[in-house]
Amino acid sequence: MKVISTDEIECFFSENKGTYIHTFDNRNYLVETTLEVLERELDAKDFFRISRKFIISLKAIKEIVVYNNSRLKLILPSYKEEEVIVSREKVADFKSWIG
Repeated sequence: MKVISTDEIECFFSENKGTYIHTFDNRNYLVETTLEVLERELDAKDFFRISRKFIISLKAIKEIVVYNNSRLKLILPSYKEEEVIVSREKVADFKSWIG
C-alpha cells in the first residue's frame, strides 16, 4: 500500500478494466475503484472528468490545443502514453471549470 497525496496526482485513467493514478513523477499506480467513484469523491475545483477514460488535475494542464471535431487536446507534464482528449460533450463544462 502507498499513500499518494492529491498534490502528486497528474491524472487518473482507465485501461484494460483497471483504474490507475498517474503521478507527476511519471509513475502509474493501480487503484481499486472506478473513475465514477473517484469523480464523486475528488474535489471538483481541482479535478475534472474530461472523458470516459480520464480525470485530470487542474494544475497538470501544461497546454490546451484545439483538436478536431470540436474537441480539445491536453498536454500534461509527464503522461505521454496516449493523447488526452476532452470529449465534445465535456468541452463547454471544461472551459467553465478552467475559468
